[in-house]
Amino acid sequence: MSRYAVNKALWQVGRDDALAALYMEAPERFLEGRSLTAEEHRQLLTQDYGAMFAAGAHPFLLYTFRLKVSGGWSFPMMAAHIKALSAIDPPLDIST
Repeated sequence: MSRYAVNKALWQVGRDDALAALYMEAPERFLEGRSLTAEEHRQLLTQDYGAMFAAGAHPFLLYTFRLKVSGGWSFPMMAAHIKALSAIDPPLDIST
């Protein structure tokens, strides 16, 4: 896994409003030219949070990415996020 490329994409969307808008409007354009495997590309394109986390994406960057693409924090968003990360087999301890 090219963790750096995935984490960089997550960080950019979470921290840069212009890049977040590009990702949300044209995700293929946002992902173009990045050093991603086909699976990483799919995960970012489909927002497969559980798979990204299981593959080693940084949990804080993944969370801030999700906050941005979800339009901010809400109970349903947080419940969905916890469910996606808890579905990993074997479950990872994300309690810290």
